[in-house]
Amino acid sequence: MMFDPFYDFESAGYLRNVFKLKDAAQVKRMEHLAFEASLEDAIALLSTCQPITYQTLLALHHLLFSDFYPWAGKDRTELVPRLAVFKGTENDPRHTAFCPPDQIQHWAAHALKLGQDQQWLRQHPGEVLGLLADAQPFLDGNGRTILMVFMELCHRAGFAIDWSRTSKDDYLAALSAEINQPSKGHLDRYLQPFLVDVSHRTQWPELIGAIQGLDGLDKENIRYESLDDPEVQQLYRGYRSLPACSMLILAGGRGQRMGGRDKGLIEWQGAPLVAHVQRVVRPLSDDLVISCNRNQDAYRAYADQLVGDAEADYPGPLAGVIAGLKVARQEWVVLLACDAPLVDRGLIDDLRRLAVANDGAAMVRQGGYWQPMFSVLPRRVLPVLEQAWASGERSLQKALLREPVHGLECAEGDRRLSNFNSPELLQG
Repeated sequence: MMFDPFYDFESAGYLRNVFKLKDAAQVKRMEHLAFEASLEDAIALLSTCQPITYQTLLALHHLLFSDFYPWAGKDRTELVPRLAVFKGTENDPRHTAFCPPDQIQHWAAHALKLGQDQQWLRQHPGEVLGLLADAQPFLDGNGRTILMVFMELCHRAGFAIDWSRTSKDDYLAALSAEINQPSKGHLDRYLQPFLVDVSHRTQWPELIGAIQGLDGLDKENIRYESLDDPEVQQLYRGYRSLPACSMLILAGGRGQRMGGRDKGLIEWQGAPLVAHVQRVVRPLSDDLVISCNRNQDAYRAYADQLVGDAEADYPGPLAGVIAGLKVARQEWVVLLACDAPLVDRGLIDDLRRLAVANDGAAMVRQGGYWQPMFSVLPRRVLPVLEQAWASGERSLQKALLREPVHGLECAEGDRRLSNFNSPELLQG
């Protein structure tokens, strides 16, 4: 069935193209001609954008396809806000539910932010590409637009993908797996063998022309359903069902067990402790806050925001949490310590689900003891914590327990909860 979200295919052709074409082969050919005619201008546009933003993505799509699609440069949120887009059928193992319209801009902007962290991109190229593809911003032309942005991001990070060695079927299979199971490394593992030294932008037209699978996001087995359909609503209840969150990493202590050294910056397995935590949480939020009272220049590379305690002399974790909650941009905040390098996404997601399901704070319990440095907090607890501080309370745990807290039970030997807060543990 031809994709017809405007419900006017018979009178206006496929997606209201300027020639009112209906034949799929003709549409594909004319779309490609429009793309080729604008390619050099598109490369020039990308090379001058600092930084690359969601608005860059819209402008690029308009430049590439406006000669064929009058609506080019407008996203699904604007054009068809009540339509969900899928690839394949539900019994297809590669069935893909793309990002709902109201989340497109947030998801794409988050992907672009990750992609402009050059170290992150080199390690996780597939994750960034998968996030962009999942956003599926446009009714058509997603593959080419996203690929050009991705190539520019890779270029700035000093590498390229040798697309000539990739396989269309294998690439699309890995991409579908990445979209359906983000941050599991599906597309990273596929792309890593094809990383090569950076290519010159003048080579891109030839490289892009040889890529197989560009139309796979737009032309193959695409279907659409109304978001007013109860079955579609049920499906999307499980899609990115966790609300957006901020990440708060505490790194503001005295480091007494470390001889006064700043724990977060002590190296373990080739990287500072805080870097291990940051790598886990970076894909989960576009608001990563680090609370630190010294060495802020060193921590800046790992955070979107830095905060310090309102009072001098390292007043403790409660002060750091209060400072972090004040600047957090999201209503839910994941709280972690900088010296917990074995924390993983599974634990964080379990805490988030528990907090959201009960509409309140969630905290790990281990062996009957609360672990406040593994928590998810609603920002509305801020006044409670400030009141506790004003009354003289300095224990983070006691302050948090003034409100109902839901416990996530973890085994006593759960290594994910390990705090590397002494030289002996770092060497173990």
